[in-house]
Order: sequence, then C-alpha cells, then structure tokens
Amino acid sequence: MEEKTSYIGRMLSANARECVVSSLTQQKDIPAFGSMLRIPMGNGQPEIYGVVTDITLEEDGFLRQIASSANISEEVIRDTQENRSVPIVIRVSFIGYTEGDRVLHLLPPRPPVTLTEIYPCTVREICEFTRKFGYLRLMMDVNHLSAGELLAVHLKDTAKAHVQYGDNDWAQRAVEEVMDLLGGDPAGLIAVMGAIGDAELFL
Repeated sequence: MEEKTSYIGRMLSANARECVVSSLTQQKDIPAFGSMLRIPMGNGQPEIYGVVTDITLEEDGFLRQIASSANISEEVIRDTQENRSVPIVIRVSFIGYTEGDRVLHLLPPRPPVTLTEIYPCTVREICEFTRKFGYLRLMMDVNHLSAGELLAVHLKDTAKAHVQYGDNDWAQRAVEEVMDLLGGDPAGLIAVMGAIGDAELFL
C-alpha cells in the first residue's frame, strides 16, 4: 500500500475555481508547475484535487539584506538557496474532487477553508484521478496562463505515472482528448500541440 505524502503547506485563500497556498519549505521540495495536489476536507466532505499553475518565491527582510550587500560569498548564496526555508506562495487551480470511490471532474461544490493542509498526490492518486479525461477541460480553462504550457508539463509527468502502473498508451489517449476539445479552435490547437511537441511527450 502506497503511503500518503507529507503536507507541503496550508491554504491562505480560495474561491470556487482556485486557491492560494502558503508554504515554508526548502526550495528543492517545492511542487513543480503542472503537478497535482490534493486537499482533504475532512468530516466526510469531498477531497479536492488541483494542479499547480503558479509559484512565487517571496522575499523577506533577511533576503533583501543579503541581496543588497556589495559582496556575497558563494557559501552564503549556496546556504540560502539550498538550506534556508523561504516563504513560497503556490497557486492551485481546481480540476475535480472525489466522494468516496467516485471521481468527479467538476469544480468542487464549495472551496476549502483557510489553513487546510495541502498534499502532493501520490502516483496511485494521480493515476486513479486521471484515468478519464474530463478534468482536462478545467485545466484548459485556467485564464491566467497558456493552456499549452500547463498541459505539456502535466501530460508528460502524468504519463510517467501511468507507465509505472502499466498503461503505456495513456499519453496518446490524452492528446487525442485535447485535440477533440480544441477541434473548433484551430489556432488554439496549433499552440497547444506545439507546446506538447516541445515537451517530447512520446520519447
């Protein structure tokens, strides 16, 4: 049985479509752009799933003091980059939720409450949630960034998860679904497929 991951932060704010997460962690542990997170609501409520759509490393007084110094040693820079926890803000767009064993690729009925813990999805959770492709229409509707850039990194990482569970054709089916969704938008389709091509999804 696959173990659950440790939480990476707590929710600061949310609306019906997305939330903002505050994390104080090592930079190497920041969830990647396009990766999937889950938000357990507790008390029998749905477990919300989302995808990382923006990451901001915020400065603080200590970093500003270091950056304004005339001479910064390599040791200080390396220690700050590798060892020091920095304030991080992660933007997460919702792509569905689960109720018991049911996976629903719809916006959740209500947003999570503040300070709710946020967890990275395990490989099994990713595969179970993305077995069908309804969530892709929500991912393609994130309005503050290019759908192609988000889809390219998400599909590449998610395809690797499915390969681990023996589904080598998931990527092809996912791309076919994207093509169907964008069938009436030739310009959008060209842009998205260009980004997917650059991601070398099928290598």
